[in-house]
Amino acid sequence: MSVLYRVLKLLRPYRLSLMVGLLCLLLSTGAMLLQPVFWQKMVDQVLDKKQTDLFWPLILAMLGCGVLNAFCGGLRSWLLERTGQKFVLELRRSLYAHLQSQSLSFFHDRRTGDLISRVIGDIDTLQEVVINGIDGFLSNILSMIGVAVVLVLYNWKLGLATVAPVFVTFTLMYRYNKKVKPVYRAARDKLGDVSSKLQENLTGVQSVKAFAREEQAASKFEETIRAFFMQNLLGISLRTKFMPAVQFISHVGSFISIGYGAYLVMNKEVSVGVLVACRGYWWQLYGPVYSIAGINDMLQRASAAGGRVFDLLDTKPELSDAPNAIELPKVKGEVVFHHVSFNYASRNGIVKDLSLRVPAGTRVGLAGPSGAGKSTLLNLIPRFYDPQSGSISIDGHDLKSVTQSSLRRQIGMVLQESFLFNDSILENIRFGRPSATREEAERAARDANAHEFIEKLPKGYDTMVGERGVKLSGGQRQRIAIARAFLANPAILLLDEATSAVEPESEAIIQQALDRLMSGRTTFVISHRLSIIRACDLIVILENGVRIEQGSHQELLDGNGLYAQMYRMQMEGAPSAAQLAAGGGK
Repeated sequence: MSVLYRVLKLLRPYRLSLMVGLLCLLLSTGAMLLQPVFWQKMVDQVLDKKQTDLFWPLILAMLGCGVLNAFCGGLRSWLLERTGQKFVLELRRSLYAHLQSQSLSFFHDRRTGDLISRVIGDIDTLQEVVINGIDGFLSNILSMIGVAVVLVLYNWKLGLATVAPVFVTFTLMYRYNKKVKPVYRAARDKLGDVSSKLQENLTGVQSVKAFAREEQAASKFEETIRAFFMQNLLGISLRTKFMPAVQFISHVGSFISIGYGAYLVMNKEVSVGVLVACRGYWWQLYGPVYSIAGINDMLQRASAAGGRVFDLLDTKPELSDAPNAIELPKVKGEVVFHHVSFNYASRNGIVKDLSLRVPAGTRVGLAGPSGAGKSTLLNLIPRFYDPQSGSISIDGHDLKSVTQSSLRRQIGMVLQESFLFNDSILENIRFGRPSATREEAERAARDANAHEFIEKLPKGYDTMVGERGVKLSGGQRQRIAIARAFLANPAILLLDEATSAVEPESEAIIQQALDRLMSGRTTFVISHRLSIIRACDLIVILENGVRIEQGSHQELLDGNGLYAQMYRMQMEGAPSAAQLAAGGGK
């Protein structure tokens, strides 16, 4: 399905405005087509035959056509500009909603900068088509067809001779489009590369500076923008060959119009007034031809941009709600894994045939070597991924039978690197429950041991945290994330290395807040510090996606298996290879 056709389908809600715009276009085109008729009358009737009584009527008629053309043109422009802005608003909204519906694996496989380029740059290019391209194309086509008909009606010989070069132009345009379309698509892809590289370098600017790699980063960015530059040069090369050829054909049409027209006048086949009118129509014929050539180039660029936008819209979410999915009612928090197996596309067997029942209110510790599948197991609970086999249920509700949003509203997460938005501390806490009052947010901050440091900030809860919370320390960011979880008041809590990235002086404060947060909730805890895991009601040891041990802290110590070995190594402080393998593993 062509990009233009899909754009037209998206414009259906605005058909009333477009129909009024089309009516204005028809009136404006008609007014323009009448002007040379009045010129011909002025020459043949007023000047040649001295019918002076027609002078003022013709002048007023020409003035009226000019006023009608200007009014209709202004109204059409306003309608199209407004429609174009609405189109872009809705398309960006739809594209963002579609991106939000995608699974995590979708974003793992794509570059953030390229997605941003599609949502902003590519849609802006489509907007240009909606506002200027379609209107310009239709107005010029209508003008060109109208002029061609009038020319033939004036004198079929002169008309056909004048119109003939137009068909050569459209033949060239067809060949040009076949060559330039892939070039423009590649250029848009290269622009996505530029956006991705810029976003990557700016996000990682601290690492770039820390390792004094400014020159290397600049060199790679230079390679990216130069590739974009070279691709654009290919498009320019094709365009600068095509547009002069169109201009030359227009001049050929002018020579034919004047030369052949003069020949017909000398042979008394047409009047001078007819020649003047035909000459006026020549401008209305080849002006649109040249404009269409330019608009065509814009359409090709927009087609390339639109192709990238619709590629995203056509990407079906890997995870979606079942047609008969229900809202998950308020749960107590019993979680059951029934023969669950899951693997990523890049590796096999990350979770293998796992069965586990976790009663409501139980604290479950997950431990094991790096790559054992601990974080993957946590990501299956809020249904960020679906297992390839087996099932997971909460309070007897299979996760696939409930809506994703109702499921996730009852789950809270505190991660190793909790994300903060470039907003105030208050709004970052209220992200857990946007409808919460300021008092409720402050109460959550007190429970998270965050209120004291927040009050000491220059603007307190209204302090802006900066991008990704850069203005706060790691411990402060984590306490705000815990406050957010308190405010959300979930039945199930997932903690993934929640204290591993904080400064030592904050760890005890954060652990105290986490103990308060875990009280009465079903909690899954991942931590490389087994001193935290040992307080859990149930400890599950994973290795290569397989549960190899399960029990309480004392039961696992008595069993003298992998957990006991890891625990004794940590308590004794021996930096062995086994301990390093267990440290921070997910």
